Amino acid sequence: MGLGTALQAPSTQAASNYPDPMQGLTGFAGNAKNEYGQSKSAVTGGNGGAVVTVNTLDELKQQVGDTQRKTVIVGRNISSSGKALVNLGANKTIVGAYNNNKLTNVYLTTTGSSSNIIFKNLVIAHTANINENNDIPLYINNGQNYWVDHVTLEGHGYDPNGHDLDKLMYVGSGADYITISNSKFTNHRYGLILGWPNDDDASVKQYTGLPHLTMTNNYFNNVYTRAPGLMRYGYFHVKNNLIQNFKLGFTVATNAKIYSEGNAFNADGNSAIINVDPSTKLSGQFKDTGSSPAITSNLPVTSWKPSSNYSYSVMSPAAAKQYALSYAGAQNTALQYP
Repeated sequence: MGLGTALQAPSTQAASNYPDPMQGLTGFAGNAKNEYGQSKSAVTGGNGGAVVTVNTLDELKQQVGDTQRKTVIVGRNISSSGKALVNLGANKTIVGAYNNNKLTNVYLTTTGSSSNIIFKNLVIAHTANINENNDIPLYINNGQNYWVDHVTLEGHGYDPNGHDLDKLMYVGSGADYITISNSKFTNHRYGLILGWPNDDDASVKQYTGLPHLTMTNNYFNNVYTRAPGLMRYGYFHVKNNLIQNFKLGFTVATNAKIYSEGNAFNADGNSAIINVDPSTKLSGQFKDTGSSPAITSNLPVTSWKPSSNYSYSVMSPAAAKQYALSYAGAQNTALQYP
């Protein structure tokens, strides 16, 4: 299919070249409840809309910026010599073909009209010369219902004493109901920043409770700090992730409620699985069950349980590790799920 080809469903041949966009949905991006017992519908992305294939940066920008329901297949590697901002609209599935699905220096960024987006089977990378604080190639800060699944976010390496401030991914501001699943984060100084990044009184009032976010069956390798992330304000369910070759793991900041279970860390004497951000205004809450090694914390223990929001299953840390090593991140053949 070429650019602009619109079908109600892809042909059999086309469907064999990219994953089923709706397979494996779980967590807060799925059918879930909030902390008050109110139900929300699941992310659907572009399901049921037109299907188009894009092979260039201009084609990608053209197809993802509106609000029409659409599945956009990345059919070729797309790169830019400098930072190329791609503004996202709504009701999109952006899915990589089984080969040639890499975006280099392509910065996917939500806008005021964004919501209901699926990112699937993509490799997202950026070069070392793009390294300022807000240089983040996957940036979600508006709207609801986002699902990042089998995506590989590649870093550019790092010097722990260097000056690069860029991160791999941001979820914050008004963004809500997000699942990050079966994805891979590699080779970077900073990993993920989650929740509005300021700790002043106005932010406490405005952002406490945001986002509701599930992180499940992801693989963090050689991410120096913020793996699985720096977390503020929201509800964070972090289960069955593999985190290895790191310095700082959980960084807990203002009002975060974190429920961790069944994660696998390869912590050594130079690694801190959990630490408290020094700018924290109000204490975060943390609970871990079943991770390896067991995580101890002096933080208040959260009474929140993700099982009150949605149903799920938990693997052992050993099984989660083996799964992540085998199947996390973008793939060139059929995607696997726990």
